[in-house]
Amino acid sequence: MSLKDDALQDIVALAQNNQITLAEIAQALEMSSEQPNAASASVLPKLFGYVGGIFVFAGIGVFISMYWDDFGSASRVIITLGSGLMAFVMGLVCLSDQKYERAVTPLFLMAALLQPTGIMVMLQEYSSGGDVRHGLLFMAAYMLVQQGATFWAKQRTVLAFSAVLFGCIFFANQFDLWDVDEKLIGIVIGSSLLCIAYAMQQSRHMAIAPFWYFVGAVLLLWSIFESVENSLLEPVYLGATAFVIFLSTYVRSRTLLLVGTLAMLIYIGYYTAEHFANTVGWPIALVIIGIALIGLSALAVRLNNRYIK
Repeated sequence: MSLKDDALQDIVALAQNNQITLAEIAQALEMSSEQPNAASASVLPKLFGYVGGIFVFAGIGVFISMYWDDFGSASRVIITLGSGLMAFVMGLVCLSDQKYERAVTPLFLMAALLQPTGIMVMLQEYSSGGDVRHGLLFMAAYMLVQQGATFWAKQRTVLAFSAVLFGCIFFANQFDLWDVDEKLIGIVIGSSLLCIAYAMQQSRHMAIAPFWYFVGAVLLLWSIFESVENSLLEPVYLGATAFVIFLSTYVRSRTLLLVGTLAMLIYIGYYTAEHFANTVGWPIALVIIGIALIGLSALAVRLNNRYIK
């Protein structure tokens, strides 16, 4: 299959996932040919807008940190949790007006940062002690319900990202409270994130799929390595890295290909250093590692060009 055929398949998938018609594609092509400089001309206003928002947020954060000790308990909760709730409500309001739609994502991001902070501040100020994990569980449950329900209603990608994030925090704390082994927690959550990322890749929210592919693959491989390290089952980790590379060709993800390749190379270096560092064959092992690096890098390029790109 040629690169052109792959590109056409990607276009078809994007059009189906976002319910784009042929007429809309043709209209967009005509507009792009008539106004080739429109996109570049709009970059500067966006840049100033984002930089201005960063400065505003930084100014508020510096002000709060300067006078934090002077605030009472109620003031601390209002400044953090109250500001987060207001940012969330403003984001919902902006969704109803197309003129302010570009402000939706920054507002939801601010809300996703300020609300958890405010909840933890509230628990610290008004709780009577207890396990910190219960507080984290409460915060994650509240944010998961809020972000998940809003995502279900509004279908915004930023809400999908935050819902997955708080879902991970919730289940990690819940499993920890149940005294589940941390390595098993990592394997379960890592595998779940890979499945979630694949589902996102098939939807209109594919922009955040690479990030969760990366987090899920790293968490899964790290947990597997911790489980089999210094045991007879240690070669299982090498098989896991090979599986991630194979999975990258199936789901067509460069992120998984990168993680799987690097994990395999790092493990080969670790294994040879552990078992051959003090032997006469160490120079030979270095040559073997070099050949393996070259071979794996060439294989990764071929997989990317043939099955992913």
